[in-house]
Amino acid sequence: MSTQLHTKTIAEVIEIVHTSERGLTDEEAGRRLREFGRNKLPEAKIDGLILIFFRQFRSPLIYILLAASLTVFAMGETVDGLVILAVLFFNAVVGTIPEGKAQNTLRALKKFVETKATVLRGEKELIVPDTEVVPGDIIILQEGEKVPADARITLSHNLKVDEAALTGESEPVHKTADIIKTADLPTSEQKNIVFKGTHIVAGNGKAIVTATGIDTVIGKIAKAIATIDTEIPLKANIRHLSKLIIITVSGISGSLFFLGLAFEKSAREMFATVVSLSVSIIPEGLPIVITLVLASGVWRMSKRNALVKKLQAVEALGQVRVIAVDKTGTITQNEIVIQKVFVGNKLFDVCGAGYEPKGEIRLGGDLIESANHPELLRAGKIAALCANARVMFS
Repeated sequence: MSTQLHTKTIAEVIEIVHTSERGLTDEEAGRRLREFGRNKLPEAKIDGLILIFFRQFRSPLIYILLAASLTVFAMGETVDGLVILAVLFFNAVVGTIPEGKAQNTLRALKKFVETKATVLRGEKELIVPDTEVVPGDIIILQEGEKVPADARITLSHNLKVDEAALTGESEPVHKTADIIKTADLPTSEQKNIVFKGTHIVAGNGKAIVTATGIDTVIGKIAKAIATIDTEIPLKANIRHLSKLIIITVSGISGSLFFLGLAFEKSAREMFATVVSLSVSIIPEGLPIVITLVLASGVWRMSKRNALVKKLQAVEALGQVRVIAVDKTGTITQNEIVIQKVFVGNKLFDVCGAGYEPKGEIRLGGDLIESANHPELLRAGKIAALCANARVMFS
């Protein structure tokens, strides 16, 4: 599909994406959903308990202890081998429990957080999950809503979009349906295009969806950064310690083995001595101590409503200097609420939490019935008629 849609007329865009001003039919939308896939960004797969359990063994230090247990078994020391395996098993269980709970919480959150989009299909406005928006859909843009996909604007009534999440520009961008002649323009200069993940802060309009999911601008960014992987300090330190243990054990064991041979000891006897020495040097209790400390950190953070997906991430938090988060919906709720109303020379206090349809109105600290104050009801009706926002509860 053309990447210069901002230079095309609305008629040309309609022809390119094979749609019409009446929108797609339900059958065509279903076919395109199967062809282009769901309108969502690539996301990390949530691991199951079995995978989480076996992931606890992915550590150089664990590998050393597993090798030590096999060697002990080969020498006939069954009890010592079982003790080492029991320690490793307990370590894996302790690590699996908090990580498993975190994954279950993530599953619940993904089911709970689902945004909607208003589309025009067969000349009828329908509200659908934004994951079902497809190229060619006509979407209705309204104040306070999130743009579900990249789209070419066909109608704009004082439309302003917050593109801070995409371009870093804090000021809302005024959008228009006018054609732009300049071909090579950065995202921030394409005034007749709205982008997935941005928010409508004022006005309303219509647009033709040109790209969904990973084909959107933010989707390409997500794909590019998905391959970036950094090693946390604890993992690097454990790997360094494992190498140091291997070098130390190898050096001491090798020296002792050849020294024994020099004093005419049998090779079998010296091998048994060297293996026993090597196993005694390896810190079998270190993995369980590290896991317990990290699990304790996860538990303490959970008490403050912080979700930790992997145990080793707890240690890395101590070295964090800057945290980059999506402020809206994470730190703030993006909900402008009225707390006081002054009408008829009276100051009313409006109580409640966010957009929840619960609360009370007080006058001078006393609970009142709004029906007994016509001036308050009239002010509410005026405000409702002047607003174009919609509040929907699922």
